[in-house]
Amino acid sequence: MAQDQIQNVSEALRRAKEQEQEVFLACMDKEELERSGFDTSTFGKFEYSCMYLFWDNDTEQYVIKYVFDGDITQTYYVRPRDVGGEEELIHLVEDYLSFGGDSSDN
Repeated sequence: MAQDQIQNVSEALRRAKEQEQEVFLACMDKEELERSGFDTSTFGKFEYSCMYLFWDNDTEQYVIKYVFDGDITQTYYVRPRDVGGEEELIHLVEDYLSFGGDSSDN
């Protein structure tokens, strides 16, 4: 399924929550992800990760999902508590969107 390019953070947050969509943020190779501040040392060998934002109705919070090398069995979730709160998680969303959000199929 092709991903629509998201232009800004507020649109990503709105789609994730109100439309209950998983919103594509970006795909980054391992080195790019490391430069963004993500600690890749515990994830073993991978070439790239694609990040998605969604709203978790059960916990009523935004969550970023990382899918490594396009393999959904290799998925990692980051919640606000993992990064210092919702504001920090939203900052990550902004960073990933500014990366350019490659809108390719994955």
